[in-house]
Amino acid sequence: MPALLLLTGPSAGLRFDVVTEAILGRSPSCEIPLEDHKVSRRHAKIVVEQGQAKITDLGSRNGTVVNGERIEGEAILLPGDRVQVGDTTILFEPPTRAAFAEKDAGNLTGALVEELLPRVGSDAAVFSAAAAMIGATSEAMVLRRAAEEVVRSMNADRAAALLGGTEGLLTAAVVGAASVEVPRSLVRAALERREAASAGGSAVAPLAASGGAPFGLLYVERTEPFDVGDRRVLAMIGRLAGETYTRVRASGERERPEVALVGSSRQFRKTVEQARRAAASGEPVAIFGEPGTGKMLTAQYIHSRSSRALGPFIQVDCRAGAIAVEEALLGRASAPGVPPLPSALLRADGGTLVLQGIESLPRQAAERLARLLHKRVAPAPGGGEEKVDLRVIATAGHPVELLASRGEVDPVLARALSGTQIELIPLRDRRTDVPALFEYFAQRAPRVPRREVPQLSPDARRLLVDYGWPGNVRELRLVSERLALLYSGSEVTALKLPPEVQEGVIQQSARNLQRMIQRLERDAISEALREACGKKIKAAAILGISRPTLDKKIGDYGLVVEKRRA
Repeated sequence: MPALLLLTGPSAGLRFDVVTEAILGRSPSCEIPLEDHKVSRRHAKIVVEQGQAKITDLGSRNGTVVNGERIEGEAILLPGDRVQVGDTTILFEPPTRAAFAEKDAGNLTGALVEELLPRVGSDAAVFSAAAAMIGATSEAMVLRRAAEEVVRSMNADRAAALLGGTEGLLTAAVVGAASVEVPRSLVRAALERREAASAGGSAVAPLAASGGAPFGLLYVERTEPFDVGDRRVLAMIGRLAGETYTRVRASGERERPEVALVGSSRQFRKTVEQARRAAASGEPVAIFGEPGTGKMLTAQYIHSRSSRALGPFIQVDCRAGAIAVEEALLGRASAPGVPPLPSALLRADGGTLVLQGIESLPRQAAERLARLLHKRVAPAPGGGEEKVDLRVIATAGHPVELLASRGEVDPVLARALSGTQIELIPLRDRRTDVPALFEYFAQRAPRVPRREVPQLSPDARRLLVDYGWPGNVRELRLVSERLALLYSGSEVTALKLPPEVQEGVIQQSARNLQRMIQRLERDAISEALREACGKKIKAAAILGISRPTLDKKIGDYGLVVEKRRA
């Protein structure tokens, strides 16, 4: 039967089945009661007739919205439609195509799945390889597992998954040796003729996806020669590896955001140079500083300029709940209706793992993480542990060593994270970067074309530079985007800035009448000068004061007079 799933609001997570008719509203007498103060007592009615669902607004105070449009009268609900009433978002689900039935299925015969899966022979080899590669979370892991499965299933001494063409091969994964040399005749057979070929104790098969040309090959060596059955297994594993590699690569390909550290102040240039050196090394990095100083952006900058730039960039927020953090970081086993979740360590294989707010990581998870990082392994989905190659970047409010001395970070984990330490200075200590940051954020504000970036008046620029920015770069970005949206293509004067920036202080409690009068007078003079295009005589006339009085007040308030054409 059709059902309603509450996605947001005070009753989020609840599910209600609709048999024929149901009224939703704030009243407890409704079939679907909603504890939402913005919902009317009897808000809307849903009726199901002949397999079709319709919703009608019952004259509610705030209306009923279906897929972003407020309905008038009756509207038909289709599978996947979203209904908004008050603060509650409801997903309409279609009647299920499958359901439990009480009818007798007859005599049952069965066996444990593990007993039915192949254990020996070529079927077992291919099944094992497929299961291993399906669980891979990166291209590097696909190729490594393919080489490992070839060695195991074919009783080989060494194997390799190689990318490239006949002009040259790029080593992607080698198992059983530090390096391999592939005979050119076998390379041509796999890449040019798409053959699974062997010569004595060496064999190859192409890496390719359905309908595509080979983009690499699987190579294997052992003392005994390979027969037709061995080549068949190798060919199947090669095709599985090609298909899985293509899928993982396609799912990971997305537009990588531009990562730039904007600023030219001397202190900030030192920070950027530290980040560049950290990117060139492979050691762990700890980034610390006040909230909003750009710790995650710096982590992205380091990753994007490192040798792991094409690898995954996985983030784990250690400030979330203990259970959520442990599941994200160390993985989760499957349960009825809940698929397994690979660990962040496994998903970051070949790339970078960022631990946000490392001081909030639960102690038990921190101790296990320190052990895994020391062994360079990750929890495997099927149990046990698997080798991984990743870099760890941690962010915190203070140096990791200081947090460890306070008992806020596990000391073993702190040692595992010891490497490059980068401190991000607050924006108030790099005020000269504020105008450049404003322009950078305004240019990239959502829904604002670059040609319509607002221009700051001299007084507005001075106020932005003088402001203390307690929220640091994050606060400046939000202010810049808001001004770009409100005043795109026009000038932003002092009076258009947020009140806290106009005030020029962080603590509003110290405000008094005299200071408020001075601020209003300064803003009025600034606005008159702007309106008069910098002509003092005209500005004085607008204000109703003499020219000498205007000159004195301009000096008192440190205003900048900018003359321009009308």
